[in-house]
Amino acid sequence: MATANAIPYIDPNVEHVGVSRLRTLNATNLRNQEKTLVIQDNDTPLAVLLTYEQFLIMQRQLQSVVDTIEVLTDGNESAALNAGLRDVEAGRTKPLSEIRAAIRKKGRKAAPDDGK
Repeated sequence: MATANAIPYIDPNVEHVGVSRLRTLNATNLRNQEKTLVIQDNDTPLAVLLTYEQFLIMQRQLQSVVDTIEVLTDGNESAALNAGLRDVEAGRTKPLSEIRAAIRKKGRKAAPDDGK
């Protein structure tokens, strides 16, 4: 359940089911399962069953949040991000094609001479 300060989110793909529903779940049923199941006993939630793809999506979203927090709490990363945003606001940008050309040019200059 959502906290008092959080925005409540109701997912129509969530279904609350009793523990007895577990007996009907086999590999075929699980493959075809589209809803997230909240398994409960006497109206007390015990576990959540979701597809592996849904789990991976949640993991990616969680990792994205953790990565964002790390950037925002690291002084150097945060300063670099803010400097980059100020550059964009001031119009100090270059087209991607120009940046790629410079990188290719720099790569050719850095290539070792084979002596021939």
